[in-house]
Amino acid sequence: MSVAQQLNAITASATGQHGIEVTVNLEGKLIALTLGMAQRRMTATQLAAEIQALAKTAAAAAIAEGMAVLAPYADAFPPETPNWR
Repeated sequence: MSVAQQLNAITASATGQHGIEVTVNLEGKLIALTLGMAQRRMTATQLAAEIQALAKTAAAAAIAEGMAVLAPYADAFPPETPNWR
């Protein structure tokens, strides 16, 4: 599998205490959402906050996975040195 294919295949999920599960792709875009039964007792504000927090957690996990895929190639692209002339 190519590096691009590996990166495109990355997803990450996070599950909250109310049974809500959020899955995002490497870009942090929501690709799946499962609402548990407890969400029926949540206000819209609580539900939105839970989904947002879970999406943030899942996005961080996806980025970490993407960085792990790219890690073997880090030396191939040295950081740019500013040209201070």
